[in-house]
Amino acid sequence: MTSKRNLGPVIALTGAGITVAAVVAGFIVVGGPGDARERRLDSITMTRISQTLNVVQCAFNATGDVPATLEDAAKTRSILPDKSVAPPLCGENQPSPDRVATGSQPAAPGDVTYRPTGGAGIRLCGNFRRAHDVNDRLEGYYPLNSAYPQLDEARPAGIHCFEFELIGGQHLGGSVLTQPVFDPVP
Repeated sequence: MTSKRNLGPVIALTGAGITVAAVVAGFIVVGGPGDARERRLDSITMTRISQTLNVVQCAFNATGDVPATLEDAAKTRSILPDKSVAPPLCGENQPSPDRVATGSQPAAPGDVTYRPTGGAGIRLCGNFRRAHDVNDRLEGYYPLNSAYPQLDEARPAGIHCFEFELIGGQHLGGSVLTQPVFDPVP
């Protein structure tokens, strides 16, 4: 007599093995949840750098001087073409001021430091969790990238500093930046 084999357990184990292999392959190709979290947190750090640059550029355009601290820049009134309207502060509605310090070494991942370097120069340093390759697409909206292309350049993980020469009274991305541009925080 011939007996029928029960293939149910074999098929179930094979299916489970294929599923596990697909999940592992997906993590290898795309990156796991930890990688996604690091990308998101580095995007927040780049948003802080962009917002800080925006506030300092606004204050520089309004006064012609590089502010000594971010707090000084944030308290500066922007310039509006319509003189009948009170201009907003350059730092109005800018989130996370407690994560941006004056100095040269950001303490923890996600922190940013601001320091004038002389003339119209400034230095913004960020503490990043992962390296950024020029082929990676930056998540977020950075309105000053066209005026300051170094924001899109490759950078290593850890502390990385950007050197900027502020642009006074010139066109930035097709319009004169005389008032703050507000970035959404992811």
